[in-house]
Amino acid sequence: MKKSLAVALLAVLAAAGVGYLAGQSQVPMSSPAAPDGAADPERAQDATPATVGADTTAGVVVSARPLPPVGTPLAQIDAELRSRAAAGEAGAACRLASEHERCEMQRVHLRALTLQSDQLTTNIEAFRGPAEARERIVRSRERLAAPIRDTREAVALCDAVPALGPAGRARYWRQAALAGHVPAMRHYAIGNAFRWHDLLEAIPALQTYRQEAEELARRAATEGDAASAYALAMAYADSDGGHWRPFLAQVVTPDLTRALAWFSVLERHPEVTRLPADHPTARSVAHHLATLRAAATPVEIARATRLSQAVVTPSASTLPDTTTLRPDGGAGDIGPKDCDEAPSRSARTAS
Repeated sequence: MKKSLAVALLAVLAAAGVGYLAGQSQVPMSSPAAPDGAADPERAQDATPATVGADTTAGVVVSARPLPPVGTPLAQIDAELRSRAAAGEAGAACRLASEHERCEMQRVHLRALTLQSDQLTTNIEAFRGPAEARERIVRSRERLAAPIRDTREAVALCDAVPALGPAGRARYWRQAALAGHVPAMRHYAIGNAFRWHDLLEAIPALQTYRQEAEELARRAATEGDAASAYALAMAYADSDGGHWRPFLAQVVTPDLTRALAWFSVLERHPEVTRLPADHPTARSVAHHLATLRAAATPVEIARATRLSQAVVTPSASTLPDTTTLRPDGGAGDIGPKDCDEAPSRSARTAS
């Protein structure tokens, strides 16, 4: 069984740079963030769009009830969130996935801290050097005591409810993303809904993800999400520096025109223009624009210009205080508080 799972995983992930499996989804695309052609007017002419399942978006619910306060023990809100997610609330699905993802990462963190403490204990017992050096190791172990205690308490609160496995977490992230919840779209499309330490358990969800990631990233980018636009631009430019690649970059086919278009959007996006010129992301945008413009033909530049001009960037006054942009084209995890954001207007209109 383990061998077959590993083979299946390789089949899902080994196509980096080849592109997603267009046309294999069995359900039609539903409620895009903008009409065909608004974010990418050539897509309908020169490529089959990634298909996004309609089953989850058909009943998008925008509730007047706020989500439970952030920090409430999971045992007190898990049943409510499951019920509200089942009723179609994108925010509840996002919050449920986020809370269980937080719990899973707390468990991983506890194992890492415990292993580190145990290793220090082994080192202390085997140490034959000067007493001062041994004392430094002892103090290092002592400094771990409080974090281990706090993390163990947090995990105990998490363990008061049945854990959502990797497939379950991905399912709720997907539900929120398909419903037009922009932070969830970014989180899911870039690939943050999946974790390396339990990836084999999420192979079916990864196969679904592969069909939908590009389209969902474009929807989020069209809604003004700079991190999604930057991740798309980096993926189309096939630019990873030979290091870590987001899953989105592994399922998108490199495309000079679309890379140039999205970097052109970023050039005027207020989340980029407010950065200092020497900020790594600002430098990356400028570098890629110069490189792509030098490599593009006049026809490709004209097409990229048309694509970029169709995307409306948000007002600077609507942006968060801190940027979500990362130079490598990834994005940090969203937290429970990010789930309070309502689904995008296009998703609400479609529902």
